[in-house]
Amino acid sequence: MKNMRTCPVCKASVAPDQHECSRCGFKLVGRTEEFVSLDTEEAVLEAAEEVCGRARLTVTKGPLEGESFYLETMPVTIGRDPKCDLFLNNMTVSRQHAVIECKGQQIIVRDNNSLNGTWVDGQVVEEAELQEGSLLQIGTFNMRFSRS
Repeated sequence: MKNMRTCPVCKASVAPDQHECSRCGFKLVGRTEEFVSLDTEEAVLEAAEEVCGRARLTVTKGPLEGESFYLETMPVTIGRDPKCDLFLNNMTVSRQHAVIECKGQQIIVRDNNSLNGTWVDGQVVEEAELQEGSLLQIGTFNMRFSRS
């Protein structure tokens, strides 16, 4: 058949007058040149690894003790606001308390003018690099940083 198109999702043949793939249901609107399907979780982990490597925070003291939070995409917002990437629901935590981000191969934490401050290894900091084993304290949460 003349002028047949290929569905960018399932690669099935689609007639030029069709607006939806009959095989997978993909809506053919506008000019989709190419669609690459990825396993989202795997792609996010690989992207984070390329720049900073895998990292996590494990709560060692306070609410949620024993929980681990994987820092898969940067930046990671931390706070009492439910919209934060790392939601710490406790009055000792500011709504937008801190941010963890990648700078080259370093992972740093930056305080966002929080009321109780952000502490790394017993020192209040505005910004600090997180090293393997660093203890991050935000409000009543003590969290151990590791690259794993």
